Amino acid sequence: MKRNVKAKSKLKQFEIAISIIITLLLILYTTLQNKDKLSENVSSETTKTNIIKNSNIHRDNIPQYSGEIVISINHDVPYFEDKDITTENFEVYSTLDEFNRAGVAFANICKYTMPPKETKRGSISYKPTGWIQYLYGENNSRHLYERCHLIAWQLGNENNNKQNLITGTSQMNTAMIEYENIVAKWIKQRNNQGKDYHVLYRVTPIYDGENKLATGIEIEAKSVEEDGVSFNKFIYNTQDNFGIDYSTGEAKLLK
Repeated sequence: MKRNVKAKSKLKQFEIAISIIITLLLILYTTLQNKDKLSENVSSETTKTNIIKNSNIHRDNIPQYSGEIVISINHDVPYFEDKDITTENFEVYSTLDEFNRAGVAFANICKYTMPPKETKRGSISYKPTGWIQYLYGENNSRHLYERCHLIAWQLGNENNNKQNLITGTSQMNTAMIEYENIVAKWIKQRNNQGKDYHVLYRVTPIYDGENKLATGIEIEAKSVEEDGVSFNKFIYNTQDNFGIDYSTGEAKLLK
């Protein structure tokens, strides 16, 4: 009888010990998992911060508008560094600043960032800072402003993303499309050749002080796998025959 009691007691102690060990192992596993996730998040945020800070353009480098809506920056050479060159796909958008304005947008454009074939672009409801639309022309058929994507929808498949939208004139938007098309055409041509190629693409809106409207945007592009696309342009946010208050977005037709 005593032997049975002792055996049962030892069995109970063994079960308790096993239960404690399992509990400790579960706690350790959960701790390591959370640590890994935290590390990944920190790493991701650090990478994002480093990418966003890579733009080297300054307002002082930009001459006053003198009639040419597009000018070359840094002799048309983009400011990308060796560490920026990668064949990995990414899209990074700055958080809105204290004045609710969009900042630098940076992507490695390829067939995986572009919208799939037959994708229809949706509507845009967000109104970026400085959005005070002005209609003019016969029957108010023309409009001054566009919601301009920093990374074009045809390149990044981002449409109603407030971190990717600024208020821009129709003229600035038209000029942007020309360079967006250069990148899109190059990627599509390489895709047709069976090459999964990339173009580093960064757009930096430049604001004076607390202005709600950007003075203009810098577009940098460089093909990764081979030479083909390379430019560094500044496009002024201006419109012929309009006086624009960049601090508010209000405008008036001059003639």
